[in-house]
Amino acid sequence: MWIVNHKTLLPAEVPIFRDLGYEVFIPKSIPNDPGYRSGVVTYEYDQSLTISAAALDVLNAHDFYGELRHYRAWSPTLRGVINREFDVIVSSISAFISPLREAIRHFDGLVCARAFGLTSPDRYIELLEWLRLGDLPDEMAKRGSNYTFVQGYANLASIEPPTLAANPHTVTVPLPASFFLHQASWQGGGKDLVFVCPGIEAKGYYRTVYEGIKRNFGDLPHRIFGRQIAPIDDPAILPFLNDDDLVNLYVNAPAFVYPSTEARHIHYSPIEAMIVGAPVLYLRGSLSDVLAEEKLAGACDDITEMRAKANRLLAGDRALSNRIRAEQTRIIDAFRMELAHRQWADILLPENLPPRRSSARRTSAC
Repeated sequence: MWIVNHKTLLPAEVPIFRDLGYEVFIPKSIPNDPGYRSGVVTYEYDQSLTISAAALDVLNAHDFYGELRHYRAWSPTLRGVINREFDVIVSSISAFISPLREAIRHFDGLVCARAFGLTSPDRYIELLEWLRLGDLPDEMAKRGSNYTFVQGYANLASIEPPTLAANPHTVTVPLPASFFLHQASWQGGGKDLVFVCPGIEAKGYYRTVYEGIKRNFGDLPHRIFGRQIAPIDDPAILPFLNDDDLVNLYVNAPAFVYPSTEARHIHYSPIEAMIVGAPVLYLRGSLSDVLAEEKLAGACDDITEMRAKANRLLAGDRALSNRIRAEQTRIIDAFRMELAHRQWADILLPENLPPRRSSARRTSAC
């Protein structure tokens, strides 16, 4: 069972499970919440399941995520279906914690808690405490080898309690093949720096990000994209872009500027831009820098250096842009499906699965 429902991750991660010999069930309802603006539902994989129609009906009818801080328990019938038909549950750690909580408490197979990183200084343990589930990590650890903390980046487990981050495995957040259809198509020539900043509101995290962009780069020609919750009175903010429009934005951008300071969180957008070939500027100490493992040409020690490089790229400095573009492939490599396939295989190949807690394994299904 893949209880993640992320529209970009689905075409990258689910095919890996299938290639490893697993059947995959994906829930049919997702939260109506801004935090799930990248959520997706699909029936595509139902036809490949070998479970009974009645069992599939039970699964498809269940609202796995429930509501925020209102937990959705598994009925005895649902528990029976899941334990009879599935070997592995992959569930993201999020504010909609019901599926992971129920899996920890009632599933006999392997539970993979998928962690994608939070913005600083937040930790997953604090999220669980806010959800009044501060004791859940103890239950995770008690599962022994039937629980694993599957982190998208290697630095996530180090800031969590060892109970929550028990049996850590790093599995990168893979990008689907479709991301590479426009690889190396960058042309440049545009007049505006490109920034990403979704969900700008009157206050909150992205309001702070937005204000930082305007304070540090507002005097330079720039465009800001990202899905907004409500209209923002700023001509620099672009309307919602479809996939083709977004690619065109990258293709023409003189530079993608990503001034994030987050060491454990990154948007897909700068990686997409790198794949297209746009030169991407980022700060030292951010996750882009962590993944690079050395100072690349796109890395900037501070905003002053980032502005200086941005101005050079706006002026058409091809030597700098070519150097940045050549070196940033190292960061792209950290998100490839081939890497994620090897990492998932270390967890999910039959010889690597731990014994079930009770009944015998039925088949390879997740």
